[in-house]
Amino acid sequence: MMEEQYYYSAIGDGEHQHYFNADEEADMFETSTDSRGSSLYSSGLSDHWLPDNIDVPPLDVISANMEESFEDDKAEMLAVLMKNHGSFVSSSLVERSSLIQSVAWLSRHVPGCVLKSLIDAIKRARKEKAKAERRRERHKNQKQKPSSDLGSNEIGTEMMVPVKFDKDNNDDDIGHEEEDNYNSNNGEASVEQYLSHTNLPISKSQDSALLFVDISGFTLISQLLDVESLSRAINSYFQMIINEVLSHGGDVLKFAGDAIFCQWTASRSNPNKNLEYCVQKAANCAASIVNNCSDYLVGSNPVGSRRGSMRRDSVRSTRSSFEENFVRRRSSLDMPSDSSSEKDKLVRRTSQRGLTLQRGSSSRSGLDPSAATLNVKCGIGVGRVAGIHVGDDISRREYIILGDPIDQVAKAEAAASHGEVFASPEVIEYLAKIGTVQGDWETALKERRPMRIALREEKFFEAHQCRRRSSNMSASADNVLQRCDNLDYSELIWLKRMISLYAHPVVVNDDNETTSRFKTESDDLERHLAEAELRNVYTCFISPLIDYKITGDEEKDKQLFNLLNDIMNLARRQLDRACGHLRQFIVDDKGVVLIFTFGLRGSTFPNMIAHHAIPVTLSICESLLEELGVKTTAGATFGKVYCGVVGGSKRHEFAALGPSVNLAARLMSPKTNSGVILVDKNVRLLTSQIFFKPLPAVKAKGYTESVPIFEPVMSGENEWGQTKTNIVGRETEMKEIMRVAKDMALSRIASKFLFVSAASGTGKSTLMVQSTERVRAMVKKMKKRVIVTRNISNDGDSRVPFSLFRSIFRDVLLEVRHEDENSQNSLQGSKGDSTRADSVVDFSISEQWDSLSLRSQSSKNSTMSTDVTRFRFICEELNAPPEFVEVVGKRLLGLKTGTSNTGGSPPELAKIVDFMADAFVRCTKHADLVLLALDDVHWMDEMSWKVVQAIFERGQNVLSLIGSRPPSANPLTVDKTFWSELQSTYRDDGRYLEISLQPFNEMEVQQMISFTLDIGMNEIDSSFWRNVFTTSGGMPHYLSYALETIKRNNLTIKLDNGLVGLKSSEGDDSKLGFGSVNELLLYRLDALDATVRNALHLAAVLGNDFDLLDAALTYEQMFRVRNSDRWESAMGLCSLFDIAIDEGILEQSFAVEDVTGDDADGDAVVADSINEEEKMRASLGNVAISLRGRKSHPLYAENRRYRFTHDSWKTSILNIMLDGRKAELHEYVAITLEQEMSEEAHNQDDLKWQLRVFRHWNSSGNFAKASELGLKIGSQMMIMGLNPQAIMIFNDVLDIWTSTGTECDDEERYGDIEASILDSIDVQELEYLIKLNIQKGKAFSSLGQGNDGFKAFQSALDILHYTPCASSTDFDRSVTFPIFSGLFVVLKFGAVTQDSEFSYEKNLCKQFVEQARLNNDPVHYGRAVAMEGETLARLGNFEEALETLDVIKSIYDIESQHAAICKSYGSDRVGQAFHHSINWNHALGQTDAALATCKYIVDEIVPKSDPKNVHNTMCLLYTVFVTMKENGMALEARDIFNLRLVEPFEQHFGSNGSTFSKPLWKPILMLLDLQGNQDKPIDNIDEYLAWALDENNYILKPAMLEGAWGNFGPTPTALLAEIPYFLSRRDDCIKHRSCLLQRAITQMAISLDNAKSKNMILFAQMYAQQKVDTMKAYQKECMCNN
Repeated sequence: MMEEQYYYSAIGDGEHQHYFNADEEADMFETSTDSRGSSLYSSGLSDHWLPDNIDVPPLDVISANMEESFEDDKAEMLAVLMKNHGSFVSSSLVERSSLIQSVAWLSRHVPGCVLKSLIDAIKRARKEKAKAERRRERHKNQKQKPSSDLGSNEIGTEMMVPVKFDKDNNDDDIGHEEEDNYNSNNGEASVEQYLSHTNLPISKSQDSALLFVDISGFTLISQLLDVESLSRAINSYFQMIINEVLSHGGDVLKFAGDAIFCQWTASRSNPNKNLEYCVQKAANCAASIVNNCSDYLVGSNPVGSRRGSMRRDSVRSTRSSFEENFVRRRSSLDMPSDSSSEKDKLVRRTSQRGLTLQRGSSSRSGLDPSAATLNVKCGIGVGRVAGIHVGDDISRREYIILGDPIDQVAKAEAAASHGEVFASPEVIEYLAKIGTVQGDWETALKERRPMRIALREEKFFEAHQCRRRSSNMSASADNVLQRCDNLDYSELIWLKRMISLYAHPVVVNDDNETTSRFKTESDDLERHLAEAELRNVYTCFISPLIDYKITGDEEKDKQLFNLLNDIMNLARRQLDRACGHLRQFIVDDKGVVLIFTFGLRGSTFPNMIAHHAIPVTLSICESLLEELGVKTTAGATFGKVYCGVVGGSKRHEFAALGPSVNLAARLMSPKTNSGVILVDKNVRLLTSQIFFKPLPAVKAKGYTESVPIFEPVMSGENEWGQTKTNIVGRETEMKEIMRVAKDMALSRIASKFLFVSAASGTGKSTLMVQSTERVRAMVKKMKKRVIVTRNISNDGDSRVPFSLFRSIFRDVLLEVRHEDENSQNSLQGSKGDSTRADSVVDFSISEQWDSLSLRSQSSKNSTMSTDVTRFRFICEELNAPPEFVEVVGKRLLGLKTGTSNTGGSPPELAKIVDFMADAFVRCTKHADLVLLALDDVHWMDEMSWKVVQAIFERGQNVLSLIGSRPPSANPLTVDKTFWSELQSTYRDDGRYLEISLQPFNEMEVQQMISFTLDIGMNEIDSSFWRNVFTTSGGMPHYLSYALETIKRNNLTIKLDNGLVGLKSSEGDDSKLGFGSVNELLLYRLDALDATVRNALHLAAVLGNDFDLLDAALTYEQMFRVRNSDRWESAMGLCSLFDIAIDEGILEQSFAVEDVTGDDADGDAVVADSINEEEKMRASLGNVAISLRGRKSHPLYAENRRYRFTHDSWKTSILNIMLDGRKAELHEYVAITLEQEMSEEAHNQDDLKWQLRVFRHWNSSGNFAKASELGLKIGSQMMIMGLNPQAIMIFNDVLDIWTSTGTECDDEERYGDIEASILDSIDVQELEYLIKLNIQKGKAFSSLGQGNDGFKAFQSALDILHYTPCASSTDFDRSVTFPIFSGLFVVLKFGAVTQDSEFSYEKNLCKQFVEQARLNNDPVHYGRAVAMEGETLARLGNFEEALETLDVIKSIYDIESQHAAICKSYGSDRVGQAFHHSINWNHALGQTDAALATCKYIVDEIVPKSDPKNVHNTMCLLYTVFVTMKENGMALEARDIFNLRLVEPFEQHFGSNGSTFSKPLWKPILMLLDLQGNQDKPIDNIDEYLAWALDENNYILKPAMLEGAWGNFGPTPTALLAEIPYFLSRRDDCIKHRSCLLQRAITQMAISLDNAKSKNMILFAQMYAQQKVDTMKAYQKECMCNN
């Protein structure tokens, strides 16, 4: 229990604390009320509204007169006022009466405790006013100091003062009054000035008993009754329950759907109303509710009538009885037929409630089958409850309760069945204390479980009798009217405004719009019926996942209250912007819950779900996470619900009830929801612009079948190319493509590959665009389902791994919504629905060619990443490893995953390729045809090609339409073997087709002229078309340039022969006499204004396609545009690009086409403008968020994308620009993009974004910046296994200098860089040069290309030796050490041919040791000595090698050096020297020394090493396992293997993670098990035998495992060979002995050959030779025995 509770009252000046009684019952109107309780205010004549010219006697005079003859004076005064100001007084009285009616009506929608707090606030405000007046009287003759104005309306003034309550103090004791500074405000102050502002949250804690009443049955009756009958039925039943609560003195706090929370609060001022009293009242109330309200039947509508059988009798007892058969007690059906006393008792109970019930038959067979049952159950709790007011004073407030009793009632209610009351153990304790409890309540207390205390008519507890009292709420709804008579007009206005904040907006709006006459003349039921409706409503439940437990710690609880207030206000702000309604903010059995709706009166809009409801749902969840760090679960549904008042006449609330509301709550529940937003099928069908991923269907209350559910994700799109209605030429090619597509759509066959090859300008891209759209339209005409996904590769994409699938992933994931049979039974009516085979429509390509309805559809934007939610979904669907989200999602696809790198190993590239291909096939398998259209693939990267290959090989009905420039001139990065198979095998099988586009012939050129210039072909002079044909070379794109130039410049003329020709005057500058297309393009460019050309210069530097925002930001960087001028500058740039669009140089693309209408096949297409959608999303998502970078730019919502209509434009522009100008622009762009990258955290891990920045730094010639970013990108690629791409990046940077120089053959070069350049570089540039070559060498080494790796490392060493600045003291020698380590590694690959003395290797070790010693760093010195030891051992000098170990022991401290060594060399190469020493001891025959070293490694080194660096652990333990197993400790070795390798790996990376040595783990564990249990049974022997008999298991993948581990110990092949050997020695494998033994000998012989031929360590050779001899001897022995 909390020691002190705080209640913040709305008064004070911030300097003094005032102690007030929260339960104060004192009369607040003593200054204006006589002994009979009447006042002038009761007549409505407040001096706050009377006009100045009305003469009213002073208040003290009136009071004196009232004591003598109150009634006469009052009558006389009213008569005078009515005579002189009758019209004004009448209207004022009517206005006041209407206001009081509104207050009384609205007050029934809020808890009594809230009303009391508001009335108390008025009391305190009046007292403050009285105090102020007394101070004014005391100081009226004194000079006053200026002070803060208590009546100030400025936000931020301190109007809230904490009122402290101590648990031991009587809360009736008012603290001492302190004199406050008083601001006279001209000597006058009104009460409302003290009520101006309240700082929320307000909290108050009290001891209370809590009752939770759960009602069931409303769902069914909502399906049986019309809205009027339903309203009557609901409220009649609630009326009975509310009456019970109020009659037992309870306060109805909340209506939680079809349940209610009720509270009985202990009073500090009244000792009779203690907590025991409250518990007794709550228990008696609950027992009475289940007794009187259980098992009621509600009859269905009478035949032929929509009106149900409910009448007003249940609400007003003065009305006639219920219609027959409306409500029946089911218990009456179970009574004996002669039980007249029970029947009478039932009739008496119902008649007392004003109900007339017809008794049903005595058996269930007599039950009306169309009737529904209303039932009830209760849970009771007790303890400290904190009541908190959250929200604000302007828009909305909510009163929520917290405390352990909430959990108590939730558990108790959950344990109860219909007609039962369960009490928490805390309640049982009180009941046992004040009376008796039947049953084994001691056990319930001991086990701390709820216990049943009532069942319908039975009560299992008896308490001491207490005086029955009615509601103790002085400010309850019952007496609000009486209280309002004592309030002046301004107080009434304030009270109504405050009550309105707690009521539902629909109720408040209806009250404001309801006429005074209707308020006066209508009763409660009529108003209820007027407000009740059945509407289609979007209902959303959001549960903020916070710990809402009261701790008793003041500071922690205050933080919780503030957090709840922040959640409330954040959600309210978002809803206000989207015009939604907050239904409720509550803490109940479901936790903390926000409920809001769209679709009620005042919140219904066109496209309500897609444009309002779903965006604000996403926005609230995202904002709670981003602004408050609060995760959420959410459920949303759309369906017909009852909307209206729920409750009794004295207490009710506006609510929405129905199956869809229950489903929304279910979808929010953690049992269903794992932290996402879930929606039902109705929401999905109404939101075409939002992606939905289907989830498993759920069972839900009110639904007979499982309900399909989905998760929504917003989607976006981008450009592909504009479809043209009329084009010239290429009809033959397009028809061929359509023919192939038609055949595939009609029969499910293997995928096909159609390759379109064409030179630049031949019209390839136009053919791709037109063919793609015609195929789509054709297949739709055929009533078949088609999926089209497209991408255009750009220059530079070859450096971006998996660049294609940034766009393709969005396309295919969007299609997964069409395929989920488990959660959706039918897809009728949705986009892309399949149709039955018998409904297929034939399509004649030749005859229906012109009838196709074409529309331009754009592909996805490669710069807008696939949403992470969709990616997570497909990862789970395909059981992808967890690291896919981090590595593939964030780094390769650019997703905002919200995860950080855990240091785990990235997935293998082959698995990534398989995953992407499987995802494509999975998401599109339901389609009859999948068209994968890829243009400009000559720029596509190698990994994307591998995925395309995998899709082709494993997919069905996938037509890959691939466009490229001729591969002979533009080599593809496709796998050579696959390309060869396409050209041969697949071509023969009809799966590969090729179209080679040629220039237009003469006839097609004439057709083009005719079409462009709108003249007949027979009107064209031959000289005209020949001139154009010669200039363009018949290339369609260039032909269009020439004709456009002719048309723009009016270069045609009517010739003497009557035909159209070109102007031929020699002196005419307009003559078409361009020698080439390039000259024509330059002519067009030169004709532009200089400002347009400058803008195009920037565009060309940005790339083939670019964002307007990127260009605008770069312009601002170039010209230092002020913030106030940013919009104007951006629009000016936009206007320049518009000119380029008019000239046909640029084209603008949009994210979503604004298309409405029907295709010829009746398929409706609805899409929204991206501008409007993005504006809406931005307005919902940016509330109270500090925007930076791109999002802060005024152009952000208006951003657009541009693309050069053809690459030739960009090339021509770049060709005429000076190199210095291009470098300058590239640098400006790089600075701009780098700044954006630093401001957006997710971009810093996005490889494509980094590569964009890198490309511009590299093109600017800034070696330092390009090196820094290139090294970062390359290192990331190497981690992911993308070594070829990393090498390309390193070469790009090195080309800055390797391509620079005098081109003099005599110039010396070091590392392919001229000596003169090395003479001029500084220390930083030297360090970057060395690092680039080192990383390049490592990448080559990882690929097994030792010779190339050696060249890179040697280049670094040569540069180091020559460059003058290497001798500078500023030069960091540590950057050079990896050179020696790298060279030593490639030496093991045999990359260097050495003399018999190994002079190169010896010299290398000597240099390394000397350099490391001079550097005086034990990290590198230790590595140098370890390398020296390995070199000596390779030369056979094992004793000298062991001596180096003594040096290492003297300098090696694993605890302080391990991390640094791993960072520099990848693993602890110094610690691994101990591992190598085991091999040296074996070579010398020193087994004991080898075993001692094994123990040292296991006990001292491994436990102190990083467990996440599993590769290092394997390097330390590899030969340890071998040594232990060879010395009778195989099982101990197996335990260590599991403890130090397997378990840490699965802990940090999961079982699906990958590491270099993982393929060897299973065989090693099998070997250790077999060798350690040679004479014992083994459970997995059959599994081991099957593995050993499969010859594929002996093929190492990757093959480099053999050489790598063969330099650490026995080769992996040797270990694999031992598995069949030990199996052959077992009796349970005897029938396979010969086969196993021969396989063992064969594999061991391979190991021996590898060890010798690949120059592996001596121990590897010795081990293999020994094992071969042993196996052959055993084979000979077996043969002899046979």
